[in-house]
Amino acid sequence: MYLLVLKQLAIMTILGIMGFIFAKAVKVSESQQKFLSKMLLYFINPCLIVNSFNIEFDSLKLKEFGIVVLISLAVHVVMIFVCILFTLSKKEEVKDLNIVERVAGVFTNCGFIGIPLIRGVFGDEGVFYLMGYLIVFNILIWTYGMWQMSGSISVKKILTNPVIISSLLGLILFVCPFTLPEIISKPVTMVADMNTAMAMILIGILFANFHYEKKFVWRLIRFNFVRLIICPLCALAVLFAIYKIFGFTGEREKLFLFVVLICASCPAATSVPGMAVLFDKDASYASLCISVSSAVCIATVPSLVLLAEQIIR
Repeated sequence: MYLLVLKQLAIMTILGIMGFIFAKAVKVSESQQKFLSKMLLYFINPCLIVNSFNIEFDSLKLKEFGIVVLISLAVHVVMIFVCILFTLSKKEEVKDLNIVERVAGVFTNCGFIGIPLIRGVFGDEGVFYLMGYLIVFNILIWTYGMWQMSGSISVKKILTNPVIISSLLGLILFVCPFTLPEIISKPVTMVADMNTAMAMILIGILFANFHYEKKFVWRLIRFNFVRLIICPLCALAVLFAIYKIFGFTGEREKLFLFVVLICASCPAATSVPGMAVLFDKDASYASLCISVSSAVCIATVPSLVLLAEQIIR
């Protein structure tokens, strides 16, 4: 599995480099970046989610999906605690940076990077279990994440989130005694297949507008150590405890444990800078967190999967 993850990350990296070169050559504007982001978030990702649920009903899979949701919740709670622990400084000048790190450290890019990576390694079955993680992610980022950023919570943001809506539609489709007819499923699948290329090209375009700021160097090193090493190791500890306590030794059980681990090991979520802009936090630092962690994860994610393979047998 380690080699599969490494190979898929290499493929995704090449796509990102192609996007980077394209953006440098044609000067992609900020409005064009936002358009591509919206297309991925509001159109391609929902099609991918619905497509992953367009399979014959399996009561065992539904049960496992519920287990993934609970495991993902436990992992998020642990990561929230870890990120708070590393941002306890009460100095006023770093207050906004602490808030950005508390959100960026917990919430990973499990959509743009996690979905194509897991699909490349595990196929559509892996994406099915990934939806459990994404549901927890989206609920918590618009409750805990928004509370950290603004001091309030938006129920509307949760209910109108495209991932939540498409996941609910997908679950309804999954429990129905039929699958979508080919005339509908084929276009949905074709759009879903665009996810990997579009996500990584967009990451490359974002890198093309990367701005280095020397004053954040040591703080960025610490943040990336927490996001890409400490948090995933804590997630692995939770998964190992579940593996031992509940005897998750079957291949499908190990599959969704690895899906959760990969999601928890991804770089910081691309939605964090947008939230920072919206709530007047340090958006430039948030962008640096996403950019640097996206680059470094190419080394850390395969290493964590290799470690997990030695522990979860």
